[in-house]
Amino acid sequence: MSVIEKARNLTGDFLNFVNKGLSPYHVVQESKERLEKVGFTQLHEGQNWKLVPGGKYYLIRSNSTLLAFTVGKKFDANNTGFKIIGAHTDSPCLRLAPLSQATNQNFRQTCVCTYGGGLWHTWFDRDLVLAGRVVYKTAEGEFKTTLYNSERPILKIPNLAIHLTPQDERGKFAPNTETHLKPVLSSEVYEKLSNTVVSQDAVQNAPLKNNHYAGLLLDISKKTGIPVDNIIDLDLCFADSQPATVVGINEEFISSPRLDNLFSSWAALVALTKPEVNQEIENSSYINVICLFDHEECGSESFQGAGSTLLLQTIDRVFKLLSATQANVDVDSLHKTYINSFFVSADMAHSIHPNYPEKHKENHRIKINEGIGLKINHNQRYTTDSVSASLIKSVASKAQIPIQEFVVKNDSPCGSTIGPIVSPNTGIKACDIGAPQWGMHSIRETCGVVDSYYYVELMSAFFLHYETIAPTLLQC
Repeated sequence: MSVIEKARNLTGDFLNFVNKGLSPYHVVQESKERLEKVGFTQLHEGQNWKLVPGGKYYLIRSNSTLLAFTVGKKFDANNTGFKIIGAHTDSPCLRLAPLSQATNQNFRQTCVCTYGGGLWHTWFDRDLVLAGRVVYKTAEGEFKTTLYNSERPILKIPNLAIHLTPQDERGKFAPNTETHLKPVLSSEVYEKLSNTVVSQDAVQNAPLKNNHYAGLLLDISKKTGIPVDNIIDLDLCFADSQPATVVGINEEFISSPRLDNLFSSWAALVALTKPEVNQEIENSSYINVICLFDHEECGSESFQGAGSTLLLQTIDRVFKLLSATQANVDVDSLHKTYINSFFVSADMAHSIHPNYPEKHKENHRIKINEGIGLKINHNQRYTTDSVSASLIKSVASKAQIPIQEFVVKNDSPCGSTIGPIVSPNTGIKACDIGAPQWGMHSIRETCGVVDSYYYVELMSAFFLHYETIAPTLLQC
């Protein structure tokens, strides 16, 4: 099978993944289902763990962060390390405000909160769905969560006609995020004409009766099967209803919402579960890990973010449980393990834009479908240095994956990733990589079909070849 054929198969799988991943909660649910299909066992942080060499495990924190790992069958506490790929499940979006009811000029609207640094002008004139987490109480008094998806577009943020826009504003569309981003849910006049008015009395016993429009609460109740009186709270994200697809005369581009960073999350998940990677653990003493964190787009400093103790605690717990069954474990083996480990921070990168080439640094203009970006910033906005870059280049060489070195212009701000958060908090060497894309933080973003193959193969090669390269490099 050719590279193009492999890339097209992988792209189809990604489209399925991202179309289901309407919110971080849906991303984690889809990832969980995929892991369980290939034999992974769920662990719960509040319960005792039983781990064995050769085992495959995953855990979930707060429904929106997932960590999965496989243990080398030849695990040796005196000679081991963690091969980690990190990404994130969240993307910039609008979220339903806690008190969302709003009516203006006889139109029902919803109050929203902006999440992350979105290109908010791209949210206008899109048909929006609503999806996320619902917290409810069972008849027995237990608190549980479930997922909601409106399944059809139920909201829209209409643009202002050019004829009503002052001349000086036409060339610089800058909506006020408080007053101009309220989606329209329905019109009161139509409800009266069609006799579909839903009175708030219909949800008079619901805990959220004063928070949200009754029609919305009833739709959530209908779609989830949870009585409206049992719904305690909501975490809901607005999302583009248009499915991700391939575009271009040769169908060489992926047009999709949430590429940043579900493309990386998906690639890490695929790499961890590839048959050849799983076969490799039969002869390995190391542990393969993927961490799909929430809240990267707002700083990662949360219970389930990359700034939490989740990864550090998990590494410590896994090592202690596995080493407890072995004899003659050195006192400082855990400290050696951290130094032997490596963290790949996988987030998207900026491809050269053909309409704005001047925005990209000379000699560092990476391109879609020409390989994975190695992200470098000497002010430590990315973690890559000459040693970690050499490791990734060596891994890529073994898999024949092209690497492009990316640096932002000196007169341009540089974004950051979870790499500079995880690496200092754990003492684990790291680097930053990313697939090239256009339109980062737009409601619709674009990346390359061929890069789906390059991304998965590079991550797979990291799991497969790290142990043969690391000993000579990490001591530099």
